[in-house]
Amino acid sequence: MLALVVLACYLACAAWLAWSAYRASGDHATGRHVGLGVGFIALILHAALLRKSIFATSGLAMSTGEVASLIGWAIAVIALLLSWRKPRFAGIGAILIAIGGVMAAITDEGARNFALEQNSWEIKAHIILSTLAYALVTIAAAMAVALALLDRRLRARQPLGRLAILPSVEALEAGTFQALGAGFAILTLALFSGFIFINNLFAQHLPHKTVLSCLSWLVFAVLLFGRWRFGWRGRTAVRWTLSGFALLGLAYFGSKFVLESVLGRHWG
Repeated sequence: MLALVVLACYLACAAWLAWSAYRASGDHATGRHVGLGVGFIALILHAALLRKSIFATSGLAMSTGEVASLIGWAIAVIALLLSWRKPRFAGIGAILIAIGGVMAAITDEGARNFALEQNSWEIKAHIILSTLAYALVTIAAAMAVALALLDRRLRARQPLGRLAILPSVEALEAGTFQALGAGFAILTLALFSGFIFINNLFAQHLPHKTVLSCLSWLVFAVLLFGRWRFGWRGRTAVRWTLSGFALLGLAYFGSKFVLESVLGRHWG
């Protein structure tokens, strides 16, 4: 029930922010502030949901739905901060907050019946880094999709319609690479901490996750190098961003789903 309340608050926040971005009248700022206030309430309720589902037990482990919900909370925090600091990003912030709400709604309380053998601060730090990296990469992917839609509409010389809530192509492109650069840096730390602190990857059923994560890291590294050296942008940047995002999604959610739902095992 709490998950549905959280979803409703996130969607209300997203609606207010999108409306404020779409309108060009004097109540633009007021609508944005109302949306931010509702979003703050949603964050508190979402945190309570996570505490009840994940942190109420002594064992360290998360189901697929709990991981998605935790990532959704991180996405919502970043989106609210972005909408507050940069009003022109309120439209894309609304989309990101709606994504966070959907991820909160799939929190599967009580679905976990296992715990990791390793329960140290190093593993907790690895989990936090991995969560933040995935949240930032998801934000970059969402901005890349928005960029592709906006670019297509402009090239076809068609009215923007609902896409008018989005910032300019240049702002979206800059935001995509900023999120991607930050996500890449944190993903690097997450991979490094995993190699250092996690014992026996094979015994913990982690080889597939590790290989796919490294491939995703390589895709992002090539994209960022291409951006710096050759000025990659537009459709090329979108394709590389979405490819890396898909690999990272398979690394965590794909391998975790197969391991838990098909093979009846779990990491750790």
